[in-house]
Amino acid sequence: MRSSEQARLGAEILERALDAVAEQSPDAVTELITLAGGRRPPLEAAASLLIARLHRRSDDFAATRALRSVTEALSRIGWEMPPRPTRHWRWTWG
Repeated sequence: MRSSEQARLGAEILERALDAVAEQSPDAVTELITLAGGRRPPLEAAASLLIARLHRRSDDFAATRALRSVTEALSRIGWEMPPRPTRHWRWTWG
């Protein structure tokens, strides 16, 4: 997934998280995970946008609740560990 696509999807997730907070949707976290396709990068992009918004206006309680939903979605997904590089040993007999 390219960076610009992640940013676009992150903005969509941010909007959906804010809508879910306004609607008080009980399935908000599941919806965010589905919208992100079960991947961390779009949710991380949304979290970054929400954090930036809170830096500009710390009393934005809707953004605070939306960030909580995004953070919970990230927690449910867990960490994606990159695969360990395989080491190929080459034995030589001397």
